[in-house]
Amino acid sequence: MSAEGEAEAEGGEKRKTKVRDIMSTPIITEEGDTGIIKIAKDMADLEVGSVVITSEGEPAGIITERDIALKVLLKYRGRRGSEVKAKEIMSSPLVTIKPEATVEEACELASTKNLKRLPVVENGVLIGIISVRNILTRKPEYVKRFYPEVRVLASGWTFDRLERTLSDGEVLLAKNEMERYRERLKEVYEELSKLVSYYVDDKELKDIFDGMTQLYHDVEGEGEEKILIEEHRKRLETILRKIRHVTYGRKRQSVTSFTSGAFAFHDYRHGHGTGKGMRLPFKRTRP
Repeated sequence: MSAEGEAEAEGGEKRKTKVRDIMSTPIITEEGDTGIIKIAKDMADLEVGSVVITSEGEPAGIITERDIALKVLLKYRGRRGSEVKAKEIMSSPLVTIKPEATVEEACELASTKNLKRLPVVENGVLIGIISVRNILTRKPEYVKRFYPEVRVLASGWTFDRLERTLSDGEVLLAKNEMERYRERLKEVYEELSKLVSYYVDDKELKDIFDGMTQLYHDVEGEGEEKILIEEHRKRLETILRKIRHVTYGRKRQSVTSFTSGAFAFHDYRHGHGTGKGMRLPFKRTRP
């Protein structure tokens, strides 16, 4: 699965990722007359963040940890918890989505309705649930739709990878291996192009990309005999210096908290490279 949310279809063609591909299963359900104490215990025992409430076998509402914490303690504080039923505090009507909807459609619906979870229903049957976590794991660039105040920054590990590739290019330039030097610049330029489309608030990344864009296009437009090695070495050294400073700072920072309003992923590429999981810039939302 690529970072752009596309899956490999038969014949090598690309198709957009569907809700069915990333939804969580199985789903925990309870009847509307179930006591809230039992539901809270089940959620704790099963380590889930929500329970879908059914009526006559069909999904009718949803209860989350927030519903229990706020509605039971505030709205029903004069009653014993064992007396409160699920149907009294569930959120309804239930907003659902079909399994064949795209991740983009799920994101749009969830962000528009200000929801963190969407039960997935097929022909009236509850078959799964898709959460903010599911969506942002595949589409990290959508984080602002759910958390508009957040600034998402490329991680130090991403910059470290770029630095190693450019450092190789610096060695090739010194050895006057111009064709391989061009290849290294192209590799870094193309990755930076993708990065700036993901991390639109990352000013340091944008500054590095602007410098790299000028250097790359200058090299592409020149013949080998016209490339001034010393001039390119100085320009490349300036870009590398910036990358190293950012790399060092963000590796020390690692993943920041909400108090700073800036967050960093380990790697924007899902399922590629080192295979390390991507760290999300918020507390995990359990299904």
